[in-house]
Amino acid sequence: MRMASDTASIFAATADSLPDPEQALLRARAFAEPLIGSEVLDTGENTLAHADAVVLILRLIGGSEAMQAASYLVYACEHLNKPQEAIAKGFGDNFATLALETTQLVRLQRQARQVQAAGARSAAIPMAQTAAAQTENVRKMLLAFSRDLRVVMLRLASRLQTLRHFAQTKLPLPPGLAAESLQVFAPLANRLGIWEIKWEMEDLAFRFLEPDVYKQVARQLDEKRTLREGFME
Repeated sequence: MRMASDTASIFAATADSLPDPEQALLRARAFAEPLIGSEVLDTGENTLAHADAVVLILRLIGGSEAMQAASYLVYACEHLNKPQEAIAKGFGDNFATLALETTQLVRLQRQARQVQAAGARSAAIPMAQTAAAQTENVRKMLLAFSRDLRVVMLRLASRLQTLRHFAQTKLPLPPGLAAESLQVFAPLANRLGIWEIKWEMEDLAFRFLEPDVYKQVARQLDEKRTLREGFME
């Protein structure tokens, strides 16, 4: 797959594939809020709060308003009886297709994590082998869906917010998410040239995977910063 070399060109390409109906972002949030306002993701985070944060991430890296609106529709999908019809009627076929494809990828990833958890509980399958298989499965899934860069970008923003959520709440990160973020999502962000997501995702994943080393490096950097500031003064 050929990737664009910079974020601006990627967002320009994705924006062209999504119409920008009037007040799309406000309408999408209003559409989703009754469906997800009191729902909770399997990470424990409120679904609407997660969607709001994903929108902010997309906005900060240059995503169009239509792209931001799509993030609300993705999370609303899970709570609609006929999501294709409902979203197409209110926002058009392009939004409906994007929301459904992204939801499908989320479900596949969730199923893969469940398989990993079941394998980890089995004494016959070593933990490292199970984690490696899970990482490879997620990599294949993302590559399969990468023909639509919009899906990939929504998933990158969502994963970054998930890492932020666990960092802020100091809750234990579910097994495999940190390694998956470091080995699959961050390299994909790198290939897309979305450096902001790549760097922060690597930093947070390292923080979860090697907490003691992370604290040591952070302390050393802080000490050097103090020395630099003294030198500049």
